[in-house]
Amino acid sequence: MTTRSALAALLLLSASTASARPFAPNPEVAALREEIAALQVDHALDLTQAQARALLPLLQQAATQVEAARARMEGPNPALVAALTQARDELRAGGSVSASTQQAIRDARRAAMPAGRGEAQAIRKQALAILTSAQVRALQSVKLGAGTGRGGPDADRGAGMGRGGGMRRLVMLGVLTSPRFLSLLEARTR
Repeated sequence: MTTRSALAALLLLSASTASARPFAPNPEVAALREEIAALQVDHALDLTQAQARALLPLLQQAATQVEAARARMEGPNPALVAALTQARDELRAGGSVSASTQQAIRDARRAAMPAGRGEAQAIRKQALAILTSAQVRALQSVKLGAGTGRGGPDADRGAGMGRGGGMRRLVMLGVLTSPRFLSLLEARTR
């Protein structure tokens, strides 16, 4: 192996291990992106004072649910650790993960998923009832990819959104329940 090919292999190895870890953005950049996203949505919706007053408690309730779900998902999950450890051991031993271990991983992830999906959908339905059809269309057309850094460079084109725009909905939920957007909404209530 030549020095050049050894260097190339080392670079590939370091790049692959670096990509396995999530990137942590600069806090200042993250704060600016969050503020830009909140301002984009605020401008797109152009809510009346009455709409802001009606939406504020709904979005505050949703923000509480989002934080509770995040805490639950980020908290300890011994079942998932055990299932992933089993998967690792199976891969080391035989090169494949058994169906039972794959099921155990799915079950552990499902158990960690937040409950209350029906409640979240009820809040969404109530919030959408407050908006006009033009505001709903404006909200759907907001392009967050350039300023927010959420969803990657193709987020504004719907890439990776999957069936029903699930990723876009999650990103938008994050914006709508962010402290920055809630403070803009609160200002509109005055």
